[in-house]
Amino acid sequence: MEDKSLSEALATRDPAKITRSDTPVDVGPFKLKVYKKRWLMLVIYMIYAGANSAQWIQYSIITNVVTRYYGVSSLMVDWTSMSFMVFYAAFIFPVSYVTDRVGLRRITIIGSGLNCLGGWIKTFSIHPDRFYVAFIGHSVVALAQTMVLPLPGRIAAQWFPSTQLSTATSLGIFGNQLGVSLGFLLGPIIVKNHESLDDVGKDLSRLCWIVAILGTIVFAVALIFFQNEPKLPPSETRALQKMNRMKKKEEFVAPIKRLCKNKNYIILCNSYGLNVGVLNAVSTLLNQIFLAHFENGEQDAGRIGLAIILTGMAGSVSFGIILDKTHKFKETAVTVYFLTLCGQILFAVFTCMGIKWMVYVSAIFLGFFMSGYLALGYELCTEYTYPESENIPAGLLNVTTSIYGIILIIIFGLLLNAYGDIPVHVGLCLTLLIGLILTAVTKDEQRRQDARKKAQYEGIARIEKNIDGVPETNQLTYNIN
Repeated sequence: MEDKSLSEALATRDPAKITRSDTPVDVGPFKLKVYKKRWLMLVIYMIYAGANSAQWIQYSIITNVVTRYYGVSSLMVDWTSMSFMVFYAAFIFPVSYVTDRVGLRRITIIGSGLNCLGGWIKTFSIHPDRFYVAFIGHSVVALAQTMVLPLPGRIAAQWFPSTQLSTATSLGIFGNQLGVSLGFLLGPIIVKNHESLDDVGKDLSRLCWIVAILGTIVFAVALIFFQNEPKLPPSETRALQKMNRMKKKEEFVAPIKRLCKNKNYIILCNSYGLNVGVLNAVSTLLNQIFLAHFENGEQDAGRIGLAIILTGMAGSVSFGIILDKTHKFKETAVTVYFLTLCGQILFAVFTCMGIKWMVYVSAIFLGFFMSGYLALGYELCTEYTYPESENIPAGLLNVTTSIYGIILIIIFGLLLNAYGDIPVHVGLCLTLLIGLILTAVTKDEQRRQDARKKAQYEGIARIEKNIDGVPETNQLTYNIN
C-alpha cells in the first residue's frame, strides 16, 4: 500500500479505508484485498437471478388466458407460482449443504444449467393438452431457484468490503426483482387473450422461446466468467469467519441447531416471512384481483405488478445505502414495515373503489416499501446470525417465506373464488399488521457490526505499536488460497 494511504488511515484511525485498496494490506492479523472484478461477479449473479425469477410469475400473471388455453382451474395455475415455494422449502437444506462444499461457481453453473433446461422443456408445452409439460419445465426452473435466492448475502460477504456489504446485497436482490418485473411486463404484452386458441398458442410459444434463449445465454456467461470467492478476504468480518471455520470443522446440522436457539432470528423469520408471503400472494393473485374490478385489464394488471417490483428495486438499493451509512437496522426495518402496511391499505381501498390511476399510485407506494424490505431482511439476517455461513440462515429465512406464501396463496385464493376480493384485502392487511408487531418487538442486535469494530480496533492497536517501535509478536498473515 502507498505511504500516503497508510498515513491517511492512521490519521483518521479508520482501518476501513485500508481495505479499499486494490493491493493486499494487513489489518490486525489479517491480509485483506478488495478486487475490482467483484462488480463483474455481482452483475453476472444479477442477470442469472433475473433470468430465473422472470419465470416465477410467467403463467399466473395471465391466469385467465392460461385457464382458457389449457382447460385447467385457476388453482392449478396458482400452483405454477407456488411450485417455486414448495421446491425451495423441500430442497434448500440439501442445496445449502452442497453449496458449502462446492462453492459459488459450481452451484451457479448447476443452477443456471437447470434454469436453461426448464426453459427449453416449456417450449414443448404448446398444445392445449400439455399443461403437464409446462408444469414439469416450470418445476425444473423452481428447483434452480434454490440455487439463486440465498446467494446475495454470500456474494456480498465473499467479494465486498464492509463499507459495501448492504449495497451489494441490495443490488443482488435488485437482479431478482428485475426478473420478476420482466415477468409481469412481458407476459401480458406477448400473450394476448385471443378468441382463437391457436393464436393464444402462438403467443405462448413465442414467450417460451424467448425465455429458453435467454436462459441459454445466461448459462453460457456463468460457465465462462463466474468465479468462486477471491484468494484474500475483502473485509475483517469475512477473514474472522474464514478463520473460525478453518479452526473448527463442524457438521451441517450444528449451525441449524444454533439458529433455532436464536430468538431474534426466529422472530425475523416470521416477520420477514409474513411480509414476503403477502408479496407472493399479491403477485400470484393480482390478475384475478384486478379483473374483479376492471374488465379486460390483463395488461394493466401486468403493469401494476411491474410498478410494484420496479419501485421495490429502487427501495432495495435505497435501503441498502441507508444501512451502509447509518447502521440503523431496527429503526429502518420498523419504518419500512409500517409504510408497507399503509401501502397495502391504500392499494385495497382504491382497487375496491375502482379508481384505476389511484391503484397505480398506491401500487408504486406499496412496492417501494414492500419489495424494498427484501434487502432489509437479508441484512438483518446476517446481523443476527454472524458468524454463521450466510447460506444457511438465508436459506432458512426463505423457507419461512415459502411456507407463508403457500399458505396465504391457498387461503386467499379460495376466499377470492368464494367471496370476492374484499376478504382477501382485509386478510392481507391483518397479516402485515402481525408482521409489524413482530418487527417492533425484536431486539436490536448487530453481531457483524460489533465483530467488524473489534477487528478494526485490533488493527489500529497493531499499527500504532509498529509505529512506536514495539516489536510485534504472533503476527498472522491471513492468506486463503
